[in-house]
Amino acid sequence: MSKYVFYAPNPTSTGFLTEEESFHACRVLRLRSGDKIRILDGVGGLYEAVIDIIDSKKTSFVKLQILEKQEKPTYQIHLFVAPTKQMERMEWMVEKCCEFGIHSIGFFTSKNSERKEMKLLRLEKIAIAALKQSKNLFLPQIKPLTPLKQLIDSMEPSTTNQVLFAHISDPPVGTLGKQIKLNNSYTIFVGPEGDFSSDETSLLFDKKYTPFSLGKAILRTETACIASTHAIHLLHE
Repeated sequence: MSKYVFYAPNPTSTGFLTEEESFHACRVLRLRSGDKIRILDGVGGLYEAVIDIIDSKKTSFVKLQILEKQEKPTYQIHLFVAPTKQMERMEWMVEKCCEFGIHSIGFFTSKNSERKEMKLLRLEKIAIAALKQSKNLFLPQIKPLTPLKQLIDSMEPSTTNQVLFAHISDPPVGTLGKQIKLNNSYTIFVGPEGDFSSDETSLLFDKKYTPFSLGKAILRTETACIASTHAIHLLHE
């Protein structure tokens, strides 16, 4: 059983690793022709294959066989967050949410936002690394920065998709565990550290989005994202 895991979208019986993955296999791990590897396709598939030609730019593999194929899970988590000023905090959040398992991570601008642009390619690479490390079967889609109102206007709660938002209030609203309906699809909004503005909060309530609390402590934005993701997984155990 191979301990070497690579990401390769849409693998075929005779296929190639990406240039970045090829470099890792050749120059970092120093694999050889004939070595067995495992491949994640990012959409529920786990495979085993054999290195054919090892090359730092285009490593090929053969004898691909499927080990596991997971269909659409019983629940999905889609996160939207107002990014912090420090990009490193968002990178850490993406990594940890991917390790727990998440299906998409998007970003939005709001009145109290601190960042107006995102380096999505860097975040996608972090997500791939987290996928390989955790051996989850689904690679999350990283979505671009979008105005909050545009997202609100385009998204309606439904019987299969519950839309929730982290809400700081006194008295506090119900905790996430009390607010979610199990075995659903969840879209989670986490606002900036200055919280949503009063107008934005009114819009979220007007759309019938479900408010939730993560407890008495006031969490940083990235901590709230990770806590929400982990809590949903724990509730489904």
